Amino acid sequence: MPSLSLPPYLDGKQVLVTRARHQSAAMIDRIHAYGGEAITVPLIAYRRAPLADASRSAWLRDVEQADWLIFTSSNSLDFFMRVLDRRERLSQVKLAAVGKKTAERLKNYGLEADFIPDHFNARGIVTAFSTKKISAARVAVPLGSLSDTGWFEALRNQNIEVTGCVLYQTVANETNRDQLEETIRSRRLSAITFASPSAVRFFTYLLPEALWRSALTQCTVAVIGPATADAVKAFGYRPEVVPNQFTAIDLIDALANYYHKKGSLDNEQQS
Repeated sequence: MPSLSLPPYLDGKQVLVTRARHQSAAMIDRIHAYGGEAITVPLIAYRRAPLADASRSAWLRDVEQADWLIFTSSNSLDFFMRVLDRRERLSQVKLAAVGKKTAERLKNYGLEADFIPDHFNARGIVTAFSTKKISAARVAVPLGSLSDTGWFEALRNQNIEVTGCVLYQTVANETNRDQLEETIRSRRLSAITFASPSAVRFFTYLLPEALWRSALTQCTVAVIGPATADAVKAFGYRPEVVPNQFTAIDLIDALANYYHKKGSLDNEQQS
């Protein structure tokens, strides 16, 4: 049962959630609260990246000497904590979390975010340094194998030394290929949600081309932010829904409002 009741803007709508199950509870609850049906088919799997002992030790020394340790996602935080050997290494390091969920996840480890950018993406971090909201000579960033590192150059242009280390691999969830294909072939889906560029790429990887193209054409496509929107555009499609705030809850709210406005417009045209 949903914890709150919202206008039934998603009534009769079947919404595909492609995020990992442990990350999608809030999205699913929100879809149900709007009267919709959530179909969960995680497209992404994560596994620890191989890291030699010498590389691990060097990375942890870089972290200890950094002014800021920047977590761009909950995954980067979780895999970092698996690598961290001593909490004392963080005693002199400030922690930045991109997004409220990542900041909340920090609390699960007994840590607190010293900074959360206004815009919940890496560019928000760049802006914070360029506008002198925060300052650093050195920063360290835990990464996934598909993480965007383009923003590192913007920091280096501000004379900030950036050290990144790939701690986890992002791979397609092959075990869900059949379920995904069956879900798309049912033709019951109203909307598809993507919470990362990787989800978009794996959606197209796991499905026959004709099938993913028909799905992106026939379903409402809702994405969590500009980077994910760009991933959809790279395949020749334009998402109908992009929230102003880049969170899972805002994504579903934006999708619900899209259908509400669409319904109101349809009613006006018929009257």
